[in-house]
Amino acid sequence: MEKEFIDYGKRINAALLQVIKEIIQDLSESKISSNHCFYITFDTTHEGVILSKKLKKEYPKQMTIILQNQFWDLKIKKDSFNVTLSFNRIKEMLSIPFESIKKFNDPFVKFSLELEIRQSEKKLIKKSKTDEKVKTDSKKIISLESFRKDKK
Repeated sequence: MEKEFIDYGKRINAALLQVIKEIIQDLSESKISSNHCFYITFDTTHEGVILSKKLKKEYPKQMTIILQNQFWDLKIKKDSFNVTLSFNRIKEMLSIPFESIKKFNDPFVKFSLELEIRQSEKKLIKKSKTDEKVKTDSKKIISLESFRKDKK
């Protein structure tokens, strides 16, 4: 039986995302004081992020949203949350997977988290198979140096 090393980063990330999920859940149930203000920065390229084409063009890599007083329809799902926000007086619905979150900040209590974004398991498996093929192919390369006569 092969033993594995503990991936502390993965475990800590999962725990921090659970904390964020619970805070957003409490916010959706109006359990949190209106003095709190949540800045959430997320990766807009992450699988499962849903934004309008306009927002996607404006924020091609990452976006920071603020949840305080002006938000609507905050719904928590197992792996993501949906919220409607106003951008230039136009309401837009966003769907944000928790795993896409990079930063979470509540300046009211001076609390901040920075998370490590991890690739999905599928991408890691695909990458490792590609790496194995490159290693295998490089073993087939024969150096001509071994066939040359020494020039002493």
